[in-house]
Amino acid sequence: MMKKFTVITLSAMFCGLVVLSACGGAASGSAASSDTPLGRVPAIFVEVAAKKKALDESLRKEDDLDRYQKKLKEFDEYAARSYQKAAEEGEKLVGREIVCTGDVYPDFQVTGAKVAEYHAGREAGSIIVRVTVTPKRDIVVRETKRKCAEGEYPLKDTRLYFALMKANDHLIELGQLNPFNSNSYNSSLKAEYAPGQMIQAGVPCHSEGAPVYINCHTYDFTEFAKIVFLAEKDYMAIRKQAYGF
Repeated sequence: MMKKFTVITLSAMFCGLVVLSACGGAASGSAASSDTPLGRVPAIFVEVAAKKKALDESLRKEDDLDRYQKKLKEFDEYAARSYQKAAEEGEKLVGREIVCTGDVYPDFQVTGAKVAEYHAGREAGSIIVRVTVTPKRDIVVRETKRKCAEGEYPLKDTRLYFALMKANDHLIELGQLNPFNSNSYNSSLKAEYAPGQMIQAGVPCHSEGAPVYINCHTYDFTEFAKIVFLAEKDYMAIRKQAYGF
């Protein structure tokens, strides 16, 4: 029987959570070990989100304009320092290997995954993992699926499906990647092969690897442990359970 999956966003997870950092400092991420797959970065975002929830509750009761503005200013300064700390911790992750499981594709093998970079945005932080995939047999590639003969694969339309999981196999987030594309799966194609070429068994579909974006500002990745690859039918069933569509 397939497990029941739910996903919890950062905005929905802080009932009863104690705020860990004072506004005078910065979030430390100390609730997580630096040796975990994503280090302390996710825990920093969890701390900031908890502080923001507490601030919002406090501001709803605040009737003094000066105190209201002071609280906002203190939080903004705290958040900025915290995001800078996350960026510093994120840089330490570059090159770290990420566990991948799930040999579910007849013609493709996931051979490894490493943290490639940390991208800091405004109130956001993404850990970019590059996944290397090789064919299990010699394959010919075409531009699109409709141009493929039997046994051939499209450079633009190939999809591998995965789940970002905790160690206990609880789902955090679902995703897809195109093994031929060094851009994200729904972005413009950046391939190393041209339509009609053959990729030999064991040769990477793309030398840089396909990116997986782990957005620490969106979901709680504090307990992230592995990338689990899924057959399309299993991915669709889990997606329906988790998201309702």
